[in-house]
Amino acid sequence: MQDRSEKRPASVADLIEKAGENGANAAILIPAASVVTASWVVWKCRYGCEDFGRTHTCPPHSPTRKETADLLQEYETALLIQADRSFRVRYLAYFLEREAFLSGYYKAFGMGAGPCRLCDSCDVRAPCRRPEEARPSMEACGIDVYATVRRHGLAVTPLKDENEAQHSFGLVLLQ
Repeated sequence: MQDRSEKRPASVADLIEKAGENGANAAILIPAASVVTASWVVWKCRYGCEDFGRTHTCPPHSPTRKETADLLQEYETALLIQADRSFRVRYLAYFLEREAFLSGYYKAFGMGAGPCRLCDSCDVRAPCRRPEEARPSMEACGIDVYATVRRHGLAVTPLKDENEAQHSFGLVLLQ
């Protein structure tokens, strides 16, 4: 009988395949050290996003850029994921984090895109009602999504019209 503590992690190829089966347009393995953090990112949340301060996963309740930079130093690899809608990326980040964890990547942690929409409303004065699923977005944690994505050859441009196709990104830190 195999000791579960010695379970070998699933291959990254398996996780990438699961990402595609569940709605990702792209999923690539990247070095965690290549993820770019910047102070200005959270300022864009603070001054420009109507959800600032309204959810447990948005600033000022989310991890700071400094905390995120420190966290990234504890990882070697991450899975960068892209889908057409932020809600799909949020789902994929949670789903792939769970799949990775159950497959042996015990440090797996996912970050989605955009504000959390798991509940109809969020009372930040009370504990999160769905902490097992709620994850912060990359941008809420001070990650420069544009620089990180472009660094890995994926296309990303600002939307000029709300009818344009979205290119939302998420990240699953693996090991």
